[in-house]
Amino acid sequence: MSASPIGKNVWTLSAANFLIAAFTKCYMLLPAYMAAAGVSDPGRVGWLMGSFYVSSFVRPFVGWLTDAAGFRRVLFFSGVLAAVSGLGILAANPRSLILLIAFRILTGIAYSLFAVALTAYQTLALAREGQGAGLSVITSTNNLPFLLVVPACEALLSAGFLKTYLAVPVLLAAGTCAVAARLPRVDLPPGVRRGKTGKTAFVLAKPQVRMLLVSITLFCAVDAGLLSISALGREKGLSVSGFFAASAVTSLLVRILGRSLADRLPRIRTSWVCPAVSALLLAACALPFIRSPLAFGACGALYGLFIGLGYPVFLVLIADVAAPEERGRVTSLFWFFMGLAYLCMPVITGYLAALLRYRAAFFLLNLALVPLLAFAGLRWEKMQVPPFIPAEKPH
Repeated sequence: MSASPIGKNVWTLSAANFLIAAFTKCYMLLPAYMAAAGVSDPGRVGWLMGSFYVSSFVRPFVGWLTDAAGFRRVLFFSGVLAAVSGLGILAANPRSLILLIAFRILTGIAYSLFAVALTAYQTLALAREGQGAGLSVITSTNNLPFLLVVPACEALLSAGFLKTYLAVPVLLAAGTCAVAARLPRVDLPPGVRRGKTGKTAFVLAKPQVRMLLVSITLFCAVDAGLLSISALGREKGLSVSGFFAASAVTSLLVRILGRSLADRLPRIRTSWVCPAVSALLLAACALPFIRSPLAFGACGALYGLFIGLGYPVFLVLIADVAAPEERGRVTSLFWFFMGLAYLCMPVITGYLAALLRYRAAFFLLNLALVPLLAFAGLRWEKMQVPPFIPAEKPH
């Protein structure tokens, strides 16, 4: 299907994106669920949260799978897998850490299949002109669950309805199956053939692709702080709903009202400045002067603004650095390195918090990410400058 009909289905794409995002974001409250069930050791909780991203190791193969089976089949199958894994977490004893981790890994595999396939689908389906605006609208639903779903789940936990809370992501997973079945078919443009250009080794040989992967890893190392922020909020005696809701609102606004920014701003500069500012905001959340729900929510609002702008820019950068026949593999690698960041950071945060408390862990880790982001971003910017070629002397 061409880009024009796809444009008429933006709401379907947005619904798919919302449902899979809501499915995963419900589980960001697992630390609170475990604490309510009597399991509060930071190291154990860190492994439970981080184990979701063990599934990152299946992501490099999703491009091959979508090439073989097609986007809609992969999306539908992953929705079914998400529902099954959610039922497993619902039925498991909260003290059975190994069993919970096993189902948590399965939810990660389901999410990886769905998210990678959907991202590649979008980069092929949306017209090149205004692609940033289209992706901004679709990804505006990424943080809507923080506003519409997570507060409801937190209320269920506060009221003691622990199993009802765990039933919510199962229903959301079932919804992804219904939406996936409605997506139009999309294929490579006429005349494009897959060959060695679509292979992983070939795309990794490109410097621009490598810089994209380094940059998205650092971007997600910042965003992975949200997997542990409920523990930080509990340590400071603050509800995380205000932070999540505020970040969802500003993220939604910048992606809807500022949807053209991803096409107008310098993309590489935006890709490192936004997470650098976001890291400073997460570090600030750990400081003593952030001691009220209002201040915590203000940090969330600013965080959502910068992260909300940065993520669609990265999706457009996939199309910037990869030809259509390469996008399935590049998208798979993109999500693989995203997952590595989400896998490692909660575990690092958990163990550091066990030594120094969450406040020190948040402050030190996020502050350390700022110079790394600046170094990688400036290096990538420098690669865009054409080499100086001296003018020929007149004869």
